[in-house]
Amino acid sequence: MELIVAVQELGRPGGPQTYALTVAEQLARLGHGVTLFARELGPIAELARARSLDVTATADELPDRADGVLVGVDRSLALELAERYPDAARVFVVHNIDDIHLPPPVDGVVATTVALNDRFAARAAACVGAGEVVRMRQPVDLRRFSVRGEPAAAPRRVLLLGNYHGDAGSRAQVLKDAWSHANLRWEQVGYPEPELDVAPAMYDVDIVVGYGRSIVEAMASGRAAYVFDHAGADGWVTPESYERIEAAGFCGQSPDPPLDAARLRADLDAYHPELGRLGHDLVRKHHDARHHAAELVALLQRVAPAPAPLERSAMRALARLSQAQLRAEIERDNNRQEAKQWHARAQELDEQLTLAKTELTVATRRLEWIRAQRIYRLYETLSRATRALRRVRSR
Repeated sequence: MELIVAVQELGRPGGPQTYALTVAEQLARLGHGVTLFARELGPIAELARARSLDVTATADELPDRADGVLVGVDRSLALELAERYPDAARVFVVHNIDDIHLPPPVDGVVATTVALNDRFAARAAACVGAGEVVRMRQPVDLRRFSVRGEPAAAPRRVLLLGNYHGDAGSRAQVLKDAWSHANLRWEQVGYPEPELDVAPAMYDVDIVVGYGRSIVEAMASGRAAYVFDHAGADGWVTPESYERIEAAGFCGQSPDPPLDAARLRADLDAYHPELGRLGHDLVRKHHDARHHAAELVALLQRVAPAPAPLERSAMRALARLSQAQLRAEIERDNNRQEAKQWHARAQELDEQLTLAKTELTVATRRLEWIRAQRIYRLYETLSRATRALRRVRSR
C-alpha cells in the first residue's frame, strides 16, 4: 500500500511526532510505501530521513495516489488530504482531547478514529465526523527501548523525563521533598530543551518519573515507572495498576485518590527493582510497535473510503478555518508559556531583591556595631588629627 502519515509539525519531539515517526518506520518495515507529511519540519524530520523515510512539507511532493492516510493532531490536514485523496482509507489518530485536535466535525472526512486510551476514545465517540472509533494502545519500538542493566535493589538515581518537569507550574519539587529522606540523585531530560533520543538517559537510573508516552518508554527500558507530572499522579505502574493507569493514558487521571506527601513517601518505600521487569513484560505484551503497525494495516484494509462530504471549495474553507484556529491555539499556548517564564523570572528577581535587602540590613547593622567600638572611635580621632596635621604642613 501507498500510505501518508501526516502530523502538524515534525520539529520538537512530542507525543504526536514520536507516534508518527514510530508508526511510519514500522509500516515501512512491512514493505509499504510511506511518506511523512507535515506543515513544519525540523529535528524530527531529519531523524526520519536518517531512518530512510520520505519526508516532505510540500504538497506537490506527495504521491499522486494513496491507499491510506493517517492524520494526527491537525484536523485541517485531514480535510486537505481528504480532498487530495478521495479514494484513500482515511484514519484520524487522537492525541489530545482539545477540540482543535479532534477529527473534523464533518461526516466522511475520516472513516475511522484511532484512540490511544479510554479518555480519548470517549471524547472521540462523542464527536461528529469521528466515524468508527477504534481503541488501540500507545506503540513503542522495542529495538530502541530495551533493557540494559537492572535497577538497583535500593533506589539511587531518579530521572525526571518529559516536557513539563521544569515548567513554572511543575510539581516535581513536591516529589523531591517527599522523597528527600532517601538521598536520591535527580536527573532531568526533556526540559528546557527537548531530547530526540531519551533511551540512553534511562540506562543508569532506577526510577523514571514521567507522564504519557514517557512512561511506556521507561517500562520498555526495564525501569520502575512512576506516573507523576503536571496533570496528576498515579504512582507505580504494576501488573495490578496497569489496566487502570493505561486506560487513562498514563497521565495521572485514573480515578484514585490524589497522592499526598505521606503516600508519596510510602510509595518510595514500596519500590522494588522487580517493577522494571514486570513493566517490561507488560509493554512487550501490549505496546509492541510491530503489532500496532500490523493492526493499522488491517484497519486500513478494512475501512472503505468515504466520498467527500462537501464540495471542494467548502472543504478548503473549512481547512483554512481549522488551520487558523490551530495557529491561534498554538500562539495562545506559547504566550501562556512565555507568561509563566516571565512570572518565574519575576519571582526569582523578587527573591534576589529580598535577599539583597536582607544582606544590606545585616551589613548596615554590622557597620553600626563597628562604629560603636572604642577602637573605631580612636581610629576616627587619629584620622581627623592626621588630616589636620597635613593641612598645617601644606601651608
